[in-house]
Amino acid sequence: MSSAVDATRGPLLRALVRLATPVVLMQACHTAFHLVNVMWVGRLGAASTAAVTTAFFLLWTVWSVADIAGVGTTATVSRHVGAGERAQAGYAASQGALLAIAIGLAVTVAGWLTIGPLYALIGTEPEVARQAVGYLRILLGGAAISALYVWAESTMRAAGDTRTPLVVIASSLALNAALDPLLIFGIGPFPRLGMAGAAIATVISQVFAVTWFAALALRRHPAFPLDLAALRRLDPPFALGLARIGVPYALIGLLFSAVYLYFAHVAARFGTAAVAVVGVSNRIESVTYLVAAGFGLACEAIVGQNLGAGKPDRAERAAWLSSALMAGFGSVMMVAMLAIPETLIGVFTSDPEVVRTGVPYLRLLALSQAFTGVELVVNGAFSGAGDTVPPMAISTTLSLLRFPLAWYFVVSLGTGLVGLGLVITITSSLRTVLLAAWFRRGAWRTKATLPQEPPVLASPLS
Repeated sequence: MSSAVDATRGPLLRALVRLATPVVLMQACHTAFHLVNVMWVGRLGAASTAAVTTAFFLLWTVWSVADIAGVGTTATVSRHVGAGERAQAGYAASQGALLAIAIGLAVTVAGWLTIGPLYALIGTEPEVARQAVGYLRILLGGAAISALYVWAESTMRAAGDTRTPLVVIASSLALNAALDPLLIFGIGPFPRLGMAGAAIATVISQVFAVTWFAALALRRHPAFPLDLAALRRLDPPFALGLARIGVPYALIGLLFSAVYLYFAHVAARFGTAAVAVVGVSNRIESVTYLVAAGFGLACEAIVGQNLGAGKPDRAERAAWLSSALMAGFGSVMMVAMLAIPETLIGVFTSDPEVVRTGVPYLRLLALSQAFTGVELVVNGAFSGAGDTVPPMAISTTLSLLRFPLAWYFVVSLGTGLVGLGLVITITSSLRTVLLAAWFRRGAWRTKATLPQEPPVLASPLS
C-alpha cells in the first residue's frame, strides 16, 4: 500500500505535517552522514579531523549542484501528479534522472581538476590538504550517485511519499555508520584505509540507497513514476527546462557556502575562539534550518500538486500555513537562544573563552530565527511553483551584500563578532520580508513555464 499523500484535498495541516515530518528526519540524516564521518575520523588525529571538517563546505557545494536536477524534477513531477497526469510525471522523472547523471559526471571531472589547486589557494597545512584532497576525490568520484540519490528522494516527495525515502535514507545512514570503523581502522578482514575508508563507506551507502530506489521504480511503486524507455535518450530541451528551474535554487546554496567561509575568514582576525563561535553558532542555528528546510521541501510538493490540480488558492494557503508554523518554531528557538545561550554553546564546547565570546553573538542571531523559518518555507513554495528566479535574485543580492557589510562592521568599525551577528540578523530579516512580499504578489501562480514533454510519450510507464 502506498504511503503517498494527496495534498490536493483534505485538511491542509494534516497533509503538511504528514509530508514534512519524514523530510525533517531525512534532513537530519543527511547532516548525520558528515557527523558520523567526523566522529570516527577524529580518532585518527588533528590533521584528519581538520581535513574532514574543511571538506564539509565543499561537499555542501556538491549537494547544491545536485539540487539542480532535484528541484526541477520536484516542480515538474508534482505538477503532473496533481493534474492526474502520471505518464507525463514519469517522463519528467526519467529526464530528471538523466540530468542528474550528467550533472554528477560534470562535478566529478571539475572536482578532480580543481580540488588540489583549491586547497593550495586556501593555504591549509600540507598534511591537512593531502588528506582532504584524497577524501574528496573519492566522494567526488561518486557524484553521479549522490545526484541520483537527491533525484530519487525528490521524485517520491513530489508524488507525495516522504515516508519511504526516509526508510531508505535512514538505512543507508546506518550502513555508513557500520562501515566507517571497519574501513577506517581495518577491523577484522577489512583493510585499514584511514580517511579513505570513511569516503568509501559513504559512497557504498549511497549506492545502496540508489539501488533500493531503483528497485522501487522497477516494481512500479505508486509514488515512483518512471518512464523506462525515456531513460534511453536524453531530451535536451526538456532537461534544459528542468535545469532552468533548478539552477537559481542551487545558486542560493552555493553562495551560502561561500558566505560562511568568508565569515570564518573575517572571524579569524580575532583568534581561534572567534572562529569556533561562528562554527558552533551555525550548528545551533541548524536546528531551525533543518526543521524549516523540511517544511519548505514539503511545501514545495504541496504547492506543485495543487497548481497541477488547478487550485492555486489552496497552494497559497499551504505556503502561509507553513510560514506561520515555522515562524512559531523559530520564535521558540529565539527564546531558547536568548535565555540559555551558555547552555546551548556548552553542548559543543567547554572552552570558557568561546562561551564568553559566543553569548552576545548567539543572542543577536536569535532575533533572526523566526525570519529564517519563514524564508526557507517561502523558498520552497517558489520552487514548487517552478518560479525560482525571484528568490534567487533576492537571496543572492542580500547574500552578496554580506561580504562588504561584514568587513565594514567587523573590521572597519571594530565591532568584532557583535558586528558580524548584526549583519547576519539584519540581512536575514530583510531577505525574508522581501521574499514574502514578492510571493504575496502572486505572479508565481502563472509565471513559471514547465518543460514540455513530446505530444506522444516514448512508452507506457513502468
